[in-house]
Formats: sequence, C-alpha cells, structure tokens
Amino acid sequence: MMSDQSLPAETVEPKKDNVLEAEEVIEVGRYLLSHYPINPESVVVVFASAGARLAGGLEEFKGSLRRFGISMLFVRDKDASYYQEPEVEEMFRKVAEMVQPYKNVAVMGESMGGSGALIFPRYCDKVDRTLAFSPLYSFGFPYNRFNGGWANERIPRLWAFDSDDMKARASSVLIYGVRPWQDMPHAGMFALQGYQVLMVKECGHQVAGHLKKGTDTNYLIPLLERFLDFSAEFNEEGVRPLLAPVLTVLGREEKEWKYEGTMKREHTRVGMLPLPPIPEGLVDLGQGRPADQSSLSDYSKAPTTQEDAARALMTETPEFYAFHTNLENQPWWMVDLGEGAKVEEVRIYNRIDNNSVERGLRFAIETLVDGEWQLLFEKNNYKLFGGIDGHPFSWRPEQPMRIRKLRIRSLEDENFMHYQKIEVLGKRRVRATVFTPVRKIWKGLFGRSSRK
Repeated sequence: MMSDQSLPAETVEPKKDNVLEAEEVIEVGRYLLSHYPINPESVVVVFASAGARLAGGLEEFKGSLRRFGISMLFVRDKDASYYQEPEVEEMFRKVAEMVQPYKNVAVMGESMGGSGALIFPRYCDKVDRTLAFSPLYSFGFPYNRFNGGWANERIPRLWAFDSDDMKARASSVLIYGVRPWQDMPHAGMFALQGYQVLMVKECGHQVAGHLKKGTDTNYLIPLLERFLDFSAEFNEEGVRPLLAPVLTVLGREEKEWKYEGTMKREHTRVGMLPLPPIPEGLVDLGQGRPADQSSLSDYSKAPTTQEDAARALMTETPEFYAFHTNLENQPWWMVDLGEGAKVEEVRIYNRIDNNSVERGLRFAIETLVDGEWQLLFEKNNYKLFGGIDGHPFSWRPEQPMRIRKLRIRSLEDENFMHYQKIEVLGKRRVRATVFTPVRKIWKGLFGRSSRK
C-alpha cells in the first residue's frame, strides 16, 4: 500500500526504444516521465490516456511528433488512476521542474490524458498552449458514470474544470467526436466554462486516431503543425480552418448514432430483430468448426481460447458478445473451415450493447497460405456498423475463394476484440460418388459374363 505522503521522484534506468531512446526516465510513484531533449528551446508534454496500459503505458503521439524536431516529455500512468493517487501533485510539480529550462512549452493528451493536459498549467506558468482530445470534465460522480472510467465513490483530488486561469482557457482547444453520447456532458460543461470546443463528425472517443486514419486525409499532422508553431497564437480561430471539412455541430450529423439511436441499440437483445437471411444455396461454413483467439480475459465466457472463440459460430447467437480477448496489440480470432470450403461472404456482428462498438471498427481479414497469413481485406477506417440490429459488416470477395483457415485481426495497437457473432457463408465441395457398372462388378466376381 502507498502512504498518504507524496512519493519522492526516483531516477530509473531509461527504457530502450528501437527508434529513439529517452535521455532519462524518471519514476514518481506510479508515473513514468520519459524525456527526449531534442530541441533546447521548445518542448511538448504528452499525458497518456487511460487506454494506453500495455507495458506500463504508451508514449502516445510519439511517431507523429518526432517529425517536428521538438523535445518531448511523456507522462505515463502505469495503472490509469485518473490522477487520484497521493503522488499525483508531486508528479505535476516534477514535470513543471523538467520543462523549466525551455522557452516554449506545449501540453497535450487524449481522454484521461486530455484532462491531465488541462490540469498541468496550474503547476507550470510556462505553458503556452494546450490541445486536449476528448478530455473528461470531472473524474467524480456522475461524470465517471458517463465515461465508464474511474468508477468509485472517492472524491477526486483534482478537478479538470476547477481553474480560474483565463489565459490557459484562451490558449486551449478541446476536440470531441460527436458519436459517443457519454462525451457530451463533458464537452458541454467545458463549453459552458468558456473553453474552446470543436466537434468532429463521424468520430468517436478516439479523436486523434480518427483525424489520422478515419478519413482519406490525415488531419492530425497539420493540426500538430499549427499547435507547435510558437510564432502564432493557438486558438479555435486558427484550428477551425484546418479541420473545416470534418467539423460539425452537435446534433446535425450522425443522427443514427447520437444519443437516441445509441440507446436503441444498447437495449436491443437477441431475437428482437431478424438477422439478415443466409442467401439461397449457401451455408454457414463455420458452424461446428474449430476456432481460436489470441487470448482470454476476465470477461471471457469460456475457460479456453478455443471454446471462447467457438461461441461466435454457435447457431444460437450469444447475448451481448460471444468471445472476449484480453487487452493487447492487434488481438485476433480465427476459424478452421476444413477442406473444401469455398467462401462467398463473411459477416461480422459488432457488439452494440454499450460504447465498446468502436473497438471492432478497424480490422483485417486474412487467410493462411503456406504457413503465412495473407491479407484478403482491410477495413482501416472508423465507419460504424452494427450487428443484431440487422446491420452487420459484410465482406464479399470478387470471386468465391477456397479458404481453409480464416482470421480476423484488429488493426488497433492496443485493444480488446469482442464480436457477438461471425458468419462465414459459402459452399462446401462434395466429392462425386463413383458408381461402378453392375456388369463390371459381376465380371470381377464370376469371370466373363454369360450374356452374349
């Protein structure tokens, strides 16, 4: 157990990076501070989101930020504690100390990290600008019920909105997606507090990823370029023209996936609506076949990966979700269709009972050829699809394909996989029965036939 006293900062061995190595990694309780002093004048501080939990947290935005030749300081929380633990203020003070030598200081983050970015200026008067994607307005009740994150009854140590620093508000831009109704109370309350809030259409909670990969244009890079240009002020007026093609007003877009539509889907149960029929002449090739998945989790319904994965192929559709992997890099699910399977369509029924629908949006469909997985199809966007509401995702190859092993692999570097049902539709080759003429059988048994 940690004491109620702030833990002193302790220098630890830097973690090796195959591309770029931090000059120092400092540990403050549960927090890891990775410092990359590239530019002596300017630094960007990045607070990690709660989702970045693998390997003690990820250095988010690192790949995108490196191209700007700016120093970087990443703040990672090994336990996604939402800034609730005793050492949190010691961490903020240590980060402020580390950026003190720099002339220009920018701060950013997403989700929990976005809130951290908004809190940090209270500890560092050198912060010039803040970029926050989907920040939480509060970690306390009832807001923690909206986002499903830190969900106990403890009074928060820090409140993201509790600041009278008008300068910090004027140089902060908050960006949300319009899809998750759970984010709307946070966005609305920040707007009421005078923060500059922008809304991105066709976008969920993970706004940065959507700006980078969710459309044909990478909007994240020009946004970061504008953010890190210290020769100009950073505000909504400067950002809006850059994101104009993807910006919207809450309530005017995504009408099927706003609050009302989401609530309908979350209350849809198996059997309430008919599933799309199987086309005439085709069968579900996956039913009864061996299946597997990359891992198990506390949410899995069966004791082995094979049994859990096979639930997606059952005749009776499971409620909510069929299988559930652990949080990992690019989790996968696969089925062995056996010999003679000719696939004409793959249907994926996304989980729609809660806001986890976004986790299943980006994936690859692959087949095993000579011991290596070969790509058949890639959905590398955040276009929504449903499931038992009658709108599963459907992929059809140009021509029916002979496939034995088929795999669905997430394209997310850190994610769960939990679909409700998977159908692999097609035909199975049937060996022709060879009928031997009766006269040939008779001749073989008794010699030459007596018939003339």
